[in-house]
Amino acid sequence: MLIKLMHWLFGYLTVHISGISPERFINLCRSRGLYIWNIGRDNEYYRFNLSARNYKKLKPIFRKTGLVPKIYQKHGLPFFLHKYRRRKGFFIGILLCGLLIYIMSLYIWDISILGGFKYTPQAMLKFLSENNIKAGIMKKNINGSEIEEIIRLSFNDIGWVSAEIKGTRLIIKITETNMPAPIVEATAPSHIVASKDAVIKKIVTRTGTPMVKPGDVVRKGDILVSGILDVTDDFGGVLNKKPVIASADIECSSYYDYYDSFPLTHMMRIFTDNKKTGYYITLLGKKIILYNPRYSYSMYDIIVNENTTRITDSFYLPIQYGTITVREYFVQKNIYTQEEAFLVAKERIKRYFDKLAESGVYVTNNNIKTDIKNNMCISRGKVYVKEPAWEYKIVDESEWRINQTDEYNRDNY
Repeated sequence: MLIKLMHWLFGYLTVHISGISPERFINLCRSRGLYIWNIGRDNEYYRFNLSARNYKKLKPIFRKTGLVPKIYQKHGLPFFLHKYRRRKGFFIGILLCGLLIYIMSLYIWDISILGGFKYTPQAMLKFLSENNIKAGIMKKNINGSEIEEIIRLSFNDIGWVSAEIKGTRLIIKITETNMPAPIVEATAPSHIVASKDAVIKKIVTRTGTPMVKPGDVVRKGDILVSGILDVTDDFGGVLNKKPVIASADIECSSYYDYYDSFPLTHMMRIFTDNKKTGYYITLLGKKIILYNPRYSYSMYDIIVNENTTRITDSFYLPIQYGTITVREYFVQKNIYTQEEAFLVAKERIKRYFDKLAESGVYVTNNNIKTDIKNNMCISRGKVYVKEPAWEYKIVDESEWRINQTDEYNRDNY
């Protein structure tokens, strides 16, 4: 493959020869170190390829063998450039396009918010924009750790945040505290403690000292695996204590309190067949309306469908295009029947379970009951789950350091 590329870069020729001694020609080329390839026969001609810079070196061989050469085809970059030498604007455009793509690769052109349940992507994008984090910011001005901390400090019910740059995209993943947060790996000596009240179902300790066993009931903050190892003598006496990062596979049984309600009376939108569609493009954050339709609807819904141009899945460009559709509707008051209300409640419960599953929580059982009372559909109960309900807690130095006493002066050292 590399040889083919080199031949293309420096240019090569396809030559036809006619005569009575092609074998002698090939032997002379070999003896003089002239490389030819793709040797074959086309009817009365013999053909071969050779590099363009070696063609002149064949003239003495042609005279000696009496063969008649004819250049049949020219291949490679030098001949391509020569053929289009008068189209300088084309090549300048290619260079400028490459330069423009490189410059655009230094910026963030798309911000994706993943994992939000309570906070919508639009709300998070607005919050980030207020903190000068928006499409068009240079990558070098983005600090993932600072973004994570800003979000955690500003939203008390967001327990875990991850900010990652891929190509020209900034991907922010969030987990709200009403869902279990992913376990964060410890980098300093730490205990494993319960993150909520639970029952231990399984525990396999790799590093550290296990403090509980299967079947134990633990409270939030209880140490499950201690990050302190006792160094003992031959008689079992403690000589010293060593801090480590506790490590274990722990499965806990716990539950979540579930509550959800919605009114039976609701307003339903009935859409008519009347609609208008407009078109726009956005270039470097500036929206340009290509067509803005006129409408006189008293009640209408606006649907924006926007697409971002991209070269690859991670290389987005600062160009968006989309449509703005205005649809007319009228409002009709409606009341859910009991069957309809139960179906809506069931779907809302399913969405909650799906969110739990995405966070690595396995639902084992639930006693959620749905009732209708005072024109309200109310679902409440407990959701029993299996989950890794634990987190790390840094080991304090006072927990493992032993103050020994000098037997002569009784002072600690």
